Amino acid sequence: MTVQIDSLAIGTDTADLATADVDRLFDEVTTLDATILDAIERRTRLARTLAASTADATASDDAADSFADLGNDGHVFSRMLSRLAQIAR
Repeated sequence: MTVQIDSLAIGTDTADLATADVDRLFDEVTTLDATILDAIERRTRLARTLAASTADATASDDAADSFADLGNDGHVFSRMLSRLAQIAR
């Protein structure tokens, strides 16, 4: 199943804003953002270590299909992760 990030069927017009606990939702999004950033930093360190320890400098590109379920956005995200791993080598 492919889920395009920019086409998720959730928007402010369909969300039940009257019953949403906005503060709780904001806190949850903030927590998730921090978790995502931590995971990206950890992945970047691991990919750089892997690339440095192998003759194949494109080792960080092997995960390209990991985000295929996100459609075109998944490919963009995968390329962004690869670029992060290649910085300051």
